[in-house]
Amino acid sequence: MKKNVATVISRVFDPFAMLGILFIILFVGTSIFLQAFLLMVVLPLVLFIIAWKTKFVSNWDVSDRRQRPKILWTLVLLEIAASVVLHTAGTIPIIVALIGFAVITHFWKMSGHAMGTALATGYIVAKFGFVWWPVLLVVPAVAWARIVRKDHTVAQVIAGAAYSWLLLVVFYYWII
Repeated sequence: MKKNVATVISRVFDPFAMLGILFIILFVGTSIFLQAFLLMVVLPLVLFIIAWKTKFVSNWDVSDRRQRPKILWTLVLLEIAASVVLHTAGTIPIIVALIGFAVITHFWKMSGHAMGTALATGYIVAKFGFVWWPVLLVVPAVAWARIVRKDHTVAQVIAGAAYSWLLLVVFYYWII
């Protein structure tokens, strides 16, 4: 039962879902919303599904760390290309987060679920105010799920969340 709940949490708060939430918040109401969402969320998701179905990656979570760099660097290039095509700088923090995650992946297996969830929830609080703090409770739920499923260690989920929150502090309080 506990593992089933953990699996549901892992799927509901999948990094692609968190990426989608970030792009909705960033671009909703803008003239490039549809293009941004299609190029920066849907296209990478479709390509990832193809990679998964053709066994380019072994499983949905890309649990083999050696397979992660290919996927992550492809995602980085897609996000950069789409940002250039759409003439948007609003995605720079996301791209920086992905670049750092891709670099770290060459050496260690940090939790992408914790990173994506912390980035999305942290951005919601930064953008809409501290009254939104309850969304931050999703992060420990995702961390718990990833540990229960034995996808990550405690250190890997803490590092994923801390990495995102550190980037948010740097970008939204000191740079932007």
